[in-house]
Amino acid sequence: MRFESVLPAMLAILLLGACSNSSDSSLPARAARPALHLIFSDPPIDLGSIEAKFARDVPYGPHERNVFDIFVPACDAPTPLILFFHGGGFTGGNKAQYNEQQIREALQHCVAWATIGYRLLPPRPKAPKPTSAIGGGVRVSLGDSALALQFIRYHHQSLNLAQENIAAWGRSAGAGTALWLGTHDDLANADSDDPVRRESTRLKAVGAIATQATYDILRWEQVFEPLIEPLVPTVVPTADLQTVAETLGATGYMLRFLGASNFEDILTEAYTAYRTDIDMLALMDAGDPPIYVANAATSLSNLQGFFLHHALHAIAVKARADEVGLTSVVYSTDPDWPLQDPSGEELTSFLLRHIR
Repeated sequence: MRFESVLPAMLAILLLGACSNSSDSSLPARAARPALHLIFSDPPIDLGSIEAKFARDVPYGPHERNVFDIFVPACDAPTPLILFFHGGGFTGGNKAQYNEQQIREALQHCVAWATIGYRLLPPRPKAPKPTSAIGGGVRVSLGDSALALQFIRYHHQSLNLAQENIAAWGRSAGAGTALWLGTHDDLANADSDDPVRRESTRLKAVGAIATQATYDILRWEQVFEPLIEPLVPTVVPTADLQTVAETLGATGYMLRFLGASNFEDILTEAYTAYRTDIDMLALMDAGDPPIYVANAATSLSNLQGFFLHHALHAIAVKARADEVGLTSVVYSTDPDWPLQDPSGEELTSFLLRHIR
């Protein structure tokens, strides 16, 4: 073959190779993500000289409380993100619980900060529902928070976010929410028609202040085992779940929490899957993100607060984390149940260290 006839063939091969390196027409085209429409307004807190934009009530779902607020720092490169979940026992509270010091510190380090709204527990059903209708309860609130994370992750380009570098924390109910998200297997649904639902729910770090160890309330007998003997019968007649709830005046709340119409439902095998899905202690494993927990002393003058925020919740989380080999920083400032992490690290430092 003459050189003149070989040269065009060589050039054709080189051109084809260059085209295949830059764009493979055999691969399906990835749909462009729509731009997220944001309306920026004056921030609700004093940011001093920090340059940042603030957007309020950005909708992430179809319900009234499916909205979030976000502070976006003026940084060129995509930024990490701290998500905050508010407290209120899943019956109240709102996302406007801004941690001003943490927000300013985050923005100064080119880290965005968002606070999430979610649906609250519905009223207790007046009529019993069939066992096959298991659902509702706290899992609805938790699911909203997971969806918010997926929505923000899907729109990371519009928000100038580093898609993978996201941490979450909260107080009380928000603490349990963050802990649940951190310990739950990835909720991404690869088969969903909604591209948002295909996004990951995995985090880089979790913070939980005044948390509950698990939302499978039947396991609270195990969490509070060190207290059962002193409290029975001086505070409650027995350790039976229903009797304790009645004594605390929390029967209706506990049933709403688990989406049940009566205590008999909770004890059935049909509810096992529901309770397992909200049991952070059972869900926890070594592959989960590092966790930070801090619970303070509680008083018997507020019995519900005593059980919801007791230091034994933090101690149970620490014990489980150690058991499965998960990195944790856990504190209890209750003088009767003290726990001090040798690092002395504070929450904001912990979160920033794992996402920057």
